[in-house]
Amino acid sequence: ERFNKYVMNDIPIRLIRLSDMTLVGRNDVRKHFQGSVPRSDMPFPPSLVVKYAILSHRWMDEGEPTYEEMKLDRASGPGYEKLKRFCEKACEYDVEFAWSDTCCIDKSSSTELDESIRSMFRWYRNSEICIVHLAQSESIEDMTGDEWMERGWTLQELLAPESIKFFNKHWMPMTADGNDKSKSETEVMKTLETATGIPLDDLWRFSPSPVRVDERMTWAARRRATRDEDVAYSLMGIFKVSLQIAYGEGGDLAFCRLIEAIMQGGGDPSVFNWKGIHAEHHSSEVIPRSPHSFAGRTLYLPIDRSLRLEMTMTSIGLRVPLVILPLSVS
Repeated sequence: ERFNKYVMNDIPIRLIRLSDMTLVGRNDVRKHFQGSVPRSDMPFPPSLVVKYAILSHRWMDEGEPTYEEMKLDRASGPGYEKLKRFCEKACEYDVEFAWSDTCCIDKSSSTELDESIRSMFRWYRNSEICIVHLAQSESIEDMTGDEWMERGWTLQELLAPESIKFFNKHWMPMTADGNDKSKSETEVMKTLETATGIPLDDLWRFSPSPVRVDERMTWAARRRATRDEDVAYSLMGIFKVSLQIAYGEGGDLAFCRLIEAIMQGGGDPSVFNWKGIHAEHHSSEVIPRSPHSFAGRTLYLPIDRSLRLEMTMTSIGLRVPLVILPLSVS
């Protein structure tokens, strides 16, 4: 029961079967691994059996393989060559399945797209290995200037996986290690810390939650997304909140909904620690326009998980209960 629930809910909707480069659904994956599940009353994590590699990369302007092309066996071009190189590297990690955001999502289905975006952080977290292709880098020194460091979606692709491997533009490994994530101050980890502003502890083992909002927003402050709404959608997993996907609503409204979800989910007062122009919200001026607003924060608040506020957005503004204490001035 636990195995079936995991496969049907916690791994991607569709994977690439590496033996023949064809797309398979969750039912096929379940049948493939079912015989490997130990028949025992002892708890057994399904992730020890169900293993897949996942790709993190910077999309090309055009030429990436689509779901339709893969389904009809018509994929070709430089994007497909990149996909094949990724799958070759995945095989080295003793996995039989892999996932790429280019061709494993049927983007013509709004239901599938919605589930995929909401589940993305979890899919990266549950992967056996996240393979990162840095198309503009040859060495570790080049990583700081690679466009991969500046994209919105790649932030969660960096933080979510427990195991990650960086490859340069020629698909050569950046290090000799099997996993480039480490609690030690390796050259890669120090370079990542410098390039992203993310502390080493968070780079190594990140815990998603709606806390330390101001600090975490600064990690996304200089990142860009092709669709304005993706600035908000790409942060859902990091703050462990969920939003309905509604492309066309605009970046302001999407970010307002994200901030409201964070307020309700965590009550962390650091959500107010921003500076600049407020978003066009229907009832309140307390919501910033984007993560960039947090880059100008002037207060550095202590991290106190017990300090939570009950926050409710109403038709006339934000409601926050406060305790007023008498103050005597001598």
